[in-house]
Amino acid sequence: MSIPFPADSEQHRLLSEVVRELEEVEGRLRGLDARKAELLAEADRIARAEQERLFGISGTAEMAHRTVAAEVGFALGIADRSAERLIEHAATLCSQYPAAHGALADGRIALAHTSAIVEAGRAIDTETLAVDPDARVKYAAAALAYAEQQTPNRTRRQAKALAARYAERSFEQRCARAQVERRVWVSELDDGLAELHAVLSAPIAHALFDRLTRQARHVQGKENPGERRLLGQIRADLLGDLLLNGTPANERGAIELGAVKARVQVTVPVLSLLSSRAHSADPLPADAAVGRAAPASEGEPAAAAGLVGAAILAGYGPIDGTSARMLASLSAGLDRIACDPQTGAVLGVDRYRPSEEMRRFLSARDQRCRFPGCNIVPHRADQDHTIDAARGGPTTVANLSVLCRRHHMMKHHAGIGMVQWPGGEIEWTSRLGRRRREKAPALLGRVEAATHGAAPVCPEDASEPGEPRRAA
Repeated sequence: MSIPFPADSEQHRLLSEVVRELEEVEGRLRGLDARKAELLAEADRIARAEQERLFGISGTAEMAHRTVAAEVGFALGIADRSAERLIEHAATLCSQYPAAHGALADGRIALAHTSAIVEAGRAIDTETLAVDPDARVKYAAAALAYAEQQTPNRTRRQAKALAARYAERSFEQRCARAQVERRVWVSELDDGLAELHAVLSAPIAHALFDRLTRQARHVQGKENPGERRLLGQIRADLLGDLLLNGTPANERGAIELGAVKARVQVTVPVLSLLSSRAHSADPLPADAAVGRAAPASEGEPAAAAGLVGAAILAGYGPIDGTSARMLASLSAGLDRIACDPQTGAVLGVDRYRPSEEMRRFLSARDQRCRFPGCNIVPHRADQDHTIDAARGGPTTVANLSVLCRRHHMMKHHAGIGMVQWPGGEIEWTSRLGRRRREKAPALLGRVEAATHGAAPVCPEDASEPGEPRRAA
C-alpha cells in the first residue's frame, strides 16, 4: 500500500509549508490571547477601584463592574454576561496563576489550557489555603507541567485530579454538596427537536452512556447495510424506546439487549476502599493495591491509573469514595497494581494467566489510546504491537500499547513513526518529521519525569533494559 506524502513529493513540501505557517500563526495568537487576558484583568482592576470609590453609596457600587462588562462587551461584540466571564477568568489567571499566563504568552500552552487550570483550581478554596498556604502554588506547578505536554481536554481531566489531591480534605464534602445539583430538564430547539439534559453522578452518567453506546453498536449490526442509522441517532432512539416503552425496536421488531451491560473503569487506592479511611491523607505504600471496579459484564475491564486518596473514573477524573466503594462491591474481581511511590510508574499487575495479566497491565499503564490527544479508553481500543508480530515483534509489554482503531490504522497505513521506550514512553513522528513524546499516564497524581530506565516488570517481558521498540 502506498504511504501518503512521501518525503520527496511536492505534496509533502506543500503540507510542510502550511503546517509550519500554522504553527507560527498559533504562536502569535497565543501571545495575543495572553495580552488580551492582561487587558481584561486590567479592566477588572479598574472596576474594583471604581467600586471602592463608590463604596457606601446604595445601589451604585455593583454598577462599576456591570459598566465595565458592558463596555468590554460592546468592544468585543459579545453579551455583557459573556464579557463578565471573560474578565473573571482573566483576572484569576493573571493574579493566581501567573506562571500559566506566562506560558500562554510564550506559546507553550493555549488559552484552553488556562481555562482547564483555572476552572479545576477553584477546588482549592480559602478553607484549603488556611490549612496549606502553598496548595495553589503546588497545584499550579503540577498542572502547568502536564499542560505543556498534553492537549487541553487531557489537561482538564488531569487538572481536576490534581486539584482534588491538593484540596483532598474537602473533596468528599464537595462531592456530597454537588449531588444536590442532579436534575433533568429540556431545552427547545428548532424544527421539531429538543435537547434532554441530565445532571447525574459521573459514574452513573458514564455507565449510562457506555451501555447506550454498546447497545447501539449491537443494534447497528442488525440493520440492513443500506439503511443503517448513525451511532448517535441510534443512541437517541434507544433512549426514547427504553424510557417510554422499556424495550428497544427497529424495523424488524423488538431487539433483546438485556445481556449488554454497562462497563466503566475505576482506579481505587486501597485505603479508599475502607470507609473509615476514606478521608485519610496517609500515603500509600509502594505495593499499594489499586482496584478495577465495574458492573459485571462480558470481559474484564482492567484498572486505570489513579492518585493517592481519591478514586479515578477513566475518561472523567476523581470521584467520591462512596461511589468508588459501591462500584468495587459490584465488581467480579480486582486487579492489584504495584507502582513506584516516587514516579508513579506501573511496575506490575497481579493475576494468574500471563496473557490476561499483560492485557490488564497495559490497561493499567496506558489508561487510554496512546496517540497524542486521544482519550479512547482501553476496553474500546486495540492492544497493538509497536513492532508488528509479522515482522518479528515480540508479544511483551515493552512492545505493546493501547491504540484506538483509528490511530492503530494510521500507524500501519499512514506512515506515522512510533518508538516505544522502556517504561512505556512513546515517541511519535509525523510524516513531516515532527516529534511528540507521549508518556505513560502518571499514577498517584504525579507528572512523572521522562523515563528511560528499566522496562516495566512483567513475566512475559524479555526486552533489554535500555532498548527502545521501533515500529517498522
